[in-house]
Amino acid sequence: MSSSSTTPSACSEPHTVSVQLPDLLSSCTPFELRANRHCRSVSQASEAWLRDAGLNLGLEWKAIKVGLWAALCYPGADLTQLRLAVDFLSLLVFEQERERDHDGIGCSDGDENEVFDLISDRLSRVAYKSPAWYMRFHRSMRAYRDARRRLNSLDSTCIPDLETYVDLRRNASGLRMVFHLIEYAGGLNLPERASSHPILNKLTDQACDLIAWSEDAVSCAKGMTPSSRLNIVPVLMKDRNCSFGSALTYVGTLVKQSADAFLATERLFAACVDPAVMNDDTRRYVRGLRDCIAGSVNWLYETERYLGTKGNEVRAFGWVFVPVLD
Repeated sequence: MSSSSTTPSACSEPHTVSVQLPDLLSSCTPFELRANRHCRSVSQASEAWLRDAGLNLGLEWKAIKVGLWAALCYPGADLTQLRLAVDFLSLLVFEQERERDHDGIGCSDGDENEVFDLISDRLSRVAYKSPAWYMRFHRSMRAYRDARRRLNSLDSTCIPDLETYVDLRRNASGLRMVFHLIEYAGGLNLPERASSHPILNKLTDQACDLIAWSEDAVSCAKGMTPSSRLNIVPVLMKDRNCSFGSALTYVGTLVKQSADAFLATERLFAACVDPAVMNDDTRRYVRGLRDCIAGSVNWLYETERYLGTKGNEVRAFGWVFVPVLD
């Protein structure tokens, strides 16, 4: 599956391998892809706001298409709801890109909340209306911070074991916060017994794994560097003692297994007859998880964040040339 196209130099410079990414989109065919009609106007307004706030977005920001990601994840949101979602996802991506540019050490503890403080006033208004939702959102943000710190504190030669990585990746991805926004963007009010229900939590974990591992696979196209400890591929290479190409293939298997497991868990959850757990808002939340799965995985091929301008080509054929540093 993988073949070296050049020979590594004696100076440990990257060499290039040609690999075929797993067919992630086929695993997501059971999940309908929908888009919010307010995507363009909200994306433009959000980008203008970010620049006015003084963030150094760079010329390539528009090509990342964060607004499209939000529009695919929250297709039923109104203008106000989608705007907060786009602004939050933009800040999430901006912070992670800044962190990546500094190889995980760009943000000191004192600077941690600086970016998200830009929307603290709007989150506070949501908190006033939905305190239980805000408490869950805030807990997930703390878990996100802690997981990013723990992963970034690892020495570049220290790759976590698979079980440790999976647990950290769920939080470090920020996807738990993305899922909380399903409630806000849909105007939902999940019963407490539903939000803490073990089967719904399992559904959320499975959706998180599916998206995060898909992102890990596609992001390999940017190259394997010391900061790749935030990626499941080198974890699998160590855990299974296998090649880069074999690890990528196994990621595809994990994504397919997660999709199948999600569908099975969804059927199990739908059979719940407890009205304190299963109501219209709970069903709409589960549909929101489906939107996030379909939207996020398809967005990986639309954004230039991972594949540059080759997204359509990779979508069709799967082949990428990956710089690898030995």
